[in-house]
Amino acid sequence: MAANILSTAVLVGSVASLASGANAQSRSDAIERCIAQVQAQYPFHRGLSNQQSRTAAYRACMRAAGQRP
Repeated sequence: MAANILSTAVLVGSVASLASGANAQSRSDAIERCIAQVQAQYPFHRGLSNQQSRTAAYRACMRAAGQRP
């Protein structure tokens, strides 16, 4: 009985670890994609209004990708 519980715990931990790694890669991909998109949309970094637009575009892109900005 204890061996079954231990095996189950190890299996659950392994699956959670794999899912966490996949989520981290997905988030990393979304960050790269969103940064590239925002830099293409707003190529120059000057001025407060441009920075606010870049921030809003990045947030929207990340949310559309299902990620936390």
